[in-house]
Amino acid sequence: MAKQDDSNGSGNDGSWFLEAVGAAPPAPTPSETVTALEMDNTIPDLASVTPGTDDGVALTSFDGGTGTSTSTFERPREPVPAVIDDTGEMDVLPPLTASGSKEDADLSPVLRSRRSFRWPALAFGVFLVVIAALAAMWLPAALRQDAVVVKQSYADASLTLRQQLPPGQSALDTITDPSSTPEEISATVPIISQLDSASHELAVVASEPLPRQLPMFPVAEIAALDPLSDTAQINGAQGSDIARRLGYAYVYRTTIPRMLMTGDLPTTADVQMVNSLSVLLAASLVDDSAALSDLPTTESTADLNIAAHGATERYALWQDEYLTSLSEGDENTATALVAELDSIRADLNAGLDTAMGTFRIEIDQQIVELAGDLESFLRDLTR
Repeated sequence: MAKQDDSNGSGNDGSWFLEAVGAAPPAPTPSETVTALEMDNTIPDLASVTPGTDDGVALTSFDGGTGTSTSTFERPREPVPAVIDDTGEMDVLPPLTASGSKEDADLSPVLRSRRSFRWPALAFGVFLVVIAALAAMWLPAALRQDAVVVKQSYADASLTLRQQLPPGQSALDTITDPSSTPEEISATVPIISQLDSASHELAVVASEPLPRQLPMFPVAEIAALDPLSDTAQINGAQGSDIARRLGYAYVYRTTIPRMLMTGDLPTTADVQMVNSLSVLLAASLVDDSAALSDLPTTESTADLNIAAHGATERYALWQDEYLTSLSEGDENTATALVAELDSIRADLNAGLDTAMGTFRIEIDQQIVELAGDLESFLRDLTR
């Protein structure tokens, strides 16, 4: 069984010793405590306390019971606050409302409308106005400068292409002239390449994105770039077409004259020579067939292309007939076959001259028209 700790109980605080030696009065007995309470509940002089006095407290006699009372208490009235004005007189403030604050109508108008001025808000507003004003002045000017840069790029590329047209016209003359030497014809390749490069550069510049038009700040110079861009692309495409057709003319001019080129052919030959001619003619047919497959087909060269294919097909059959006549010693047949091959070759060259004449007229007209378009375009860019 656990031992109870009664260290906090009565008698353990040492008071009994103080009472025993007379140092402390003895604790009252229970009967003495009840008698003291009855005396406290009895008011000796009720007349000295009058109900309804100014202190707001009304008292009645106790019924004599311990801890009970039939008295009625009034809550003390709270003092009314007062304000002393500048003259030294005291003014009583109006009563508070249920919420504990004065009526708004009783507040001074000056006091009710007074508030601190918001300087940061004013400064921010001024800042926005300044930014808008600067944007209204700077953005249109910047857009106009961008338009100038775009137009300058169009002008540079167009001028470069315009300068390549006279050399292109000279190259056209050389390619289409039947009396031009192979060296002169080969010298036209760099000219055609430069013309094509200048045309491509103009097309690339014209296809670059244009500066954006801002809804709040419309700029007429930016709006005018759209038709200029379209014109530049058209001019670049025309230049590329001229360079392409010059390249086609060059291919035909250098391919057709080399077709069926066998050199001088004998009308009589021994077996060893026949074997050598057989190898030579077979290699020539392979080369002609490969060159024919690389020929581009255009409207101006359609007839020539058909004639070249027909000549190659006849050349394959002709070889067998020619080698057979040599092997059999049939000189008349061999002579007729050699004459036939010369005629086929002459017909191809005549067709080439006709095609080159058509090329010259058509391409020269294109060059002249493009030159005029570029000059007109350059005038538009400088307005």
